[in-house]
Amino acid sequence: MQWLIKSLTNHPYYIWILVLLLLIPALFINIGLMPLLSDEPTRAIVTLEMMVKGNYITPTINGEFYYNKPPLFNWILAGFAYLTGNLNEVIFRLPTVISLLLFALAIFLIGKKEIGKTNAAIAGLMFVTSSRILFWDSFQGLIDITYSLVTFCSFAALYVFSEKRKFLLLFAVSYLLTAIGYLMKGLPSLAFQAISVVVWLGFIKEIRKLFSWQHLVGIGVFLLVTGLYYYAYLQTNSLQDVFSTLFDQSNRIKDKEGTILSWTIHLFKFPLDLGYEFAPWTVLLLLLFNKEVRGKTMSAKFLQFCLLIFASNIIIYWISADMRPRYLFMLVPLLFLIAAKAYHESQKVEARLFRMIDLTLQIFAFIGSFSILYYLFWSETNQMSGVWIYIPLLFIVSVLSAYFSLKMKDYRLLFILIVLLCVRISFNLFNLPARYNSYPDATYRQDEIMAGRLTGDYDLFILGDTPVNHDASFYITRERKQILTRTSEIKQKPAFYLTDKKNLANFADRLVNYKIYKKFTIKLMETELYLIKSE
Repeated sequence: MQWLIKSLTNHPYYIWILVLLLLIPALFINIGLMPLLSDEPTRAIVTLEMMVKGNYITPTINGEFYYNKPPLFNWILAGFAYLTGNLNEVIFRLPTVISLLLFALAIFLIGKKEIGKTNAAIAGLMFVTSSRILFWDSFQGLIDITYSLVTFCSFAALYVFSEKRKFLLLFAVSYLLTAIGYLMKGLPSLAFQAISVVVWLGFIKEIRKLFSWQHLVGIGVFLLVTGLYYYAYLQTNSLQDVFSTLFDQSNRIKDKEGTILSWTIHLFKFPLDLGYEFAPWTVLLLLLFNKEVRGKTMSAKFLQFCLLIFASNIIIYWISADMRPRYLFMLVPLLFLIAAKAYHESQKVEARLFRMIDLTLQIFAFIGSFSILYYLFWSETNQMSGVWIYIPLLFIVSVLSAYFSLKMKDYRLLFILIVLLCVRISFNLFNLPARYNSYPDATYRQDEIMAGRLTGDYDLFILGDTPVNHDASFYITRERKQILTRTSEIKQKPAFYLTDKKNLANFADRLVNYKIYKKFTIKLMETELYLIKSE
């Protein structure tokens, strides 16, 4: 074993190569296995209806205008669909994975000069392997990682161009990125830009630049980009409900289902929730409690920028009753850049706090390694094909990495990264299939696909106020290549209808010689739907 340790010490790039090699299967294996989850069906049905009707300006769901989000992310999804000729789950999730890898690269590029290449690379990988990202958002086709990448780049532009005193580029680029973010998610981009520009320019004593012609150019760039979109939008729909809906979607201060007590509890829980959601790397922030480490870390202007931008923007979410971890993806990398540098400085100080946190990470590495063996004993996975080959192999790689993290302290974080990637690969190979086999989502999907196919070339409508979720709308529309719309009238010609029991009874006297072709259940409140044909 000593010769291997010596070889890795003399050639540390082998460790980096292994990390990068493991990153690919960790992010891609079984990415398309599960049916669309969470908010994925919403993004998917909006994209699909754009493609079906050839209108990429005014988003719709079931033919009705959709105001919650501008369409830029849907354009990205549609682009991937056109390039590949597919509308499956892989295509809708691929932009998320690519954005995540680009995000790690962006963290590295902004940080390499300021905190060193190694620390910057580790900070980027910290983001990828934080618990919330690694075991949830990285394999879902949601808007948040792509949007957060754009917002993070606007932060980076603010710092880089202010340091070079190129204020025209500062405002032009940051407002361009703000416009791009706005066309993905709406008003939050304006809040990020306003807070960050005011706070940072105030910190560097350049607040007067807010009243400069360069700032007016930046605002002009934003208005030009968004104005062109809304000019095109006005050709097919009014703006009457657009901005009020965007404001309502962005207002997270008030939670209609919450109470004063739940909001107060949230204020105290928020830091703990933040630490939990982005573990294990958030534990490194505790190193800043050491005065010497804090002084050496925060003496760098760049890290002061990171802390200032994080602290000024996080307040909105801290006081928000309806806060979700994925809303913080653009801010968390700022903390990881600080954490990577703090760990580097702590290695020199060797304070008691550092030893405690280092020990915690080492224990975590061994726990993570042995957790992989669970799949050999779990009844839902221990009979799966390949489990007795891949799990022992991943365990060996993982437990050796945990062991090397004890012996090679300069590369400890890299070895812990390897452990996390091995855990994710085992999750992909066996946890996701087990979830697929035991969850009803696959059955929902298959029934919805079958319902779409049974209708052939006949018209299909949602009858009355029959509840139909975005999952069902997407899979049925994908099969038919026609938008699924609602109707309260029975057509004079033969047609299919989707209805629940209540609407079937309400319309029974108007339906002529109808026949039930299929009964199936959708995920929305376990609603039973009937696919009927009226002659």
